[in-house]
Amino acid sequence: MDVANRPPALCAPDPVIDRLADTARRHVTGPAGQRVHWVEWGQGPPLVMLHGAYGGWAHFVRNIDAFTADHRVLIPDLPGCGLSDPPPEISVAAVGRGVAAGLDELLGDAPYRVLAFSLGGAILGRLRVEHPGRQSHIMLVAPGGIATPRAPAMKAVRHLTGGDLVEAIRFNLNSIMFADPATVCPQALRIQYEGSTLARLNVARLDWGPRLGEIMSGYDGEIAAVWGDADVFPQVEELPERPNLIRSWCPQADCHMLPGVGHWAQYEAAEEVNAILRRLLDR
Repeated sequence: MDVANRPPALCAPDPVIDRLADTARRHVTGPAGQRVHWVEWGQGPPLVMLHGAYGGWAHFVRNIDAFTADHRVLIPDLPGCGLSDPPPEISVAAVGRGVAAGLDELLGDAPYRVLAFSLGGAILGRLRVEHPGRQSHIMLVAPGGIATPRAPAMKAVRHLTGGDLVEAIRFNLNSIMFADPATVCPQALRIQYEGSTLARLNVARLDWGPRLGEIMSGYDGEIAAVWGDADVFPQVEELPERPNLIRSWCPQADCHMLPGVGHWAQYEAAEEVNAILRRLLDR
């Protein structure tokens, strides 16, 4: 990342991001060439947060503090994202195996809880394969891996500079992440820029493998799922039926459709999402 030359609008100091970065405990798992970088805060039962495509731990910048008092929050840079090495193949299975192996190093065979956003939902599916029975609580936020998504308009950013770069990042946040343009703020611009710049996982070429429903069907632990009703990734006719679809796999699922909220629901509607997750974890 060319920090020296990026516009000030994309590198504004942020007290929450900067504090979390400074206080994180950091780990690196996996062999050379397949290293996975992790950040950690808090103490208690492990709560693993799995970020979305072209993202990193800051996808949860508005959620981490709500759970570190009583949970050990662990977040990997998914293979091919952030500081982590690319996976050996461009597939959900390979990304998930890297995360699962890292959890084995960090947790042994202990159970854990999961908050999975977007692409992270598909990776959670792979963890179910690699670690059957170890996920005691699962919360899905706009999970990927269910069906072929729409392709909303996005602008390439890697070769842009100055104001053109800032406006492209702003366009992408409004197009794919948020329902309310007022949510686009210096913090969100910085997170989107840093995540998209560091990512090397080509999601357009990703082999998704088995659909999430094949893997989640029959899960009998605690589960919740959340979408914004303005999420642009599911097919328009499919989005209203997503809660019923999840319940068809897991009848006990606590499902929510948040009005006036886009794809990045745990950021745009952080209080509501944090409250749903808290209720889930308290069961």
